[in-house]
Amino acid sequence: MGMFGGSFMMVGIMLFWVVLIAVGFYLLYRFINDRKEELSPIEILKVRLAKGEISLDEFEQLSKKL
Repeated sequence: MGMFGGSFMMVGIMLFWVVLIAVGFYLLYRFINDRKEELSPIEILKVRLAKGEISLDEFEQLSKKL
């Protein structure tokens, strides 16, 4: 009976570690994929135009090149 209970305990401990590692990988995956997406070049131009860093003419010229 002691051998039977011991093997259940060992399986339980292994399951605990497998679940813990799986949860860790899942959280890491979510963290990597939930990062803010990079702005596209046209969005960067729009921000620069809104901040007054470039003129409307410069915006139009640059957006045509993209």
